[in-house]
Amino acid sequence: MVKVDYHLNTGYMDKKNIESYLTFKLQNELFAVSVHKVLEIIETGEEHTITPLPKAPPTISGVVNFRGNVIPVVDTRKKFDFQDYLNGDKYVVIVLNLTINGSDHFIGALADKVVDVIEIDANLIKPVPEVGQGYNSEFIQGVVHYDNRFIMVLNLEAAMGTNEIITLKVDEASETETESHSLEQQEDVGVSSVEVEENEVVDGNE
Repeated sequence: MVKVDYHLNTGYMDKKNIESYLTFKLQNELFAVSVHKVLEIIETGEEHTITPLPKAPPTISGVVNFRGNVIPVVDTRKKFDFQDYLNGDKYVVIVLNLTINGSDHFIGALADKVVDVIEIDANLIKPVPEVGQGYNSEFIQGVVHYDNRFIMVLNLEAAMGTNEIITLKVDEASETETESHSLEQQEDVGVSSVEVEENEVVDGNE
């Protein structure tokens, strides 16, 4: 787990509308998420590895341990149709606290690297132009021009895969129910076997 020492970049902005954002890179693009949604940055390695999850949606990279909780990790590169990570590529997991269907959920998001924490005036966030738009517009809240670069501000609930997370939860619940039903059947079979053996003994005594 890595502690990042960020500095705040300030400018001539309306203080009433200023919010802090964590910026991170995916390939050559720069993205931003509200720091109020960020819980921690996990540096993957021997202590923190992502475990693949069978039957998970394609955009779910796997699960990782976060403060004793097993949380899903969204492959943001796949979300944006970028090139997949290759063996040996370094990346971090941004742990987010998102509200899905009225409940809080911890969700990890892959990023090539974390860049900085900056302050953005909400009035400066503009809609993504329709022409040349290469991403699903639902994933992007808007775009801001900052320090001679364009930064895409994410709509986290949409971009981090609400549907995939719900599907994952449903699949887990279904598997748990199936396992429970299977155990009940095994217990029933065991009881029946005991009853048969008891009947055989009674018949033999007669």
